[in-house]
Amino acid sequence: MPSKGFLSKTITGMEKVIEWTVTMIIAVMVVNILLGVFSRFVLHLGIPFTEELGRYLMIWAGYLGCVLALKEGSHINITAVVDLFPPASRRVIQFIARLIVTVFLAVIVVTSFTHLRSLKIQKSSAMLIPMVIPYFSVTVGAFLMAIVNTIHLLGGYPATEATAGKE
Repeated sequence: MPSKGFLSKTITGMEKVIEWTVTMIIAVMVVNILLGVFSRFVLHLGIPFTEELGRYLMIWAGYLGCVLALKEGSHINITAVVDLFPPASRRVIQFIARLIVTVFLAVIVVTSFTHLRSLKIQKSSAMLIPMVIPYFSVTVGAFLMAIVNTIHLLGGYPATEATAGKE
């Protein structure tokens, strides 16, 4: 972001926290998978929670990684039709598309709380943790993606190759 005001520093800090969190989740996933493989094939003793923990960590890493990909404009775009328009029209179409995505993300965040309330009593099968924990990744990921998309809509991020119109 161009200016180094409070909001800019806050957003930069949020991005660093997300990057660090994803890195830590992936590191824990690697250790967890190695532990599961070692215990199963070397010790011939399966540790029940390793598969479940790996699955939930991957879900969290995926949703948080989506936030970072959205910021960088790294998500897959189908531009065959959009590329037929002149650059000014492409920017308008991309703005409208981002606006629609932001509304969709907001709907996901709002409606996810209803589902989270119903999951309070449900426990995971191996680790016996509340299922709210893995499912909360959807809420957190959608909320953070909505923030990033809003910043894009307001022109807060410089255009990347993926987000800029080919001129």
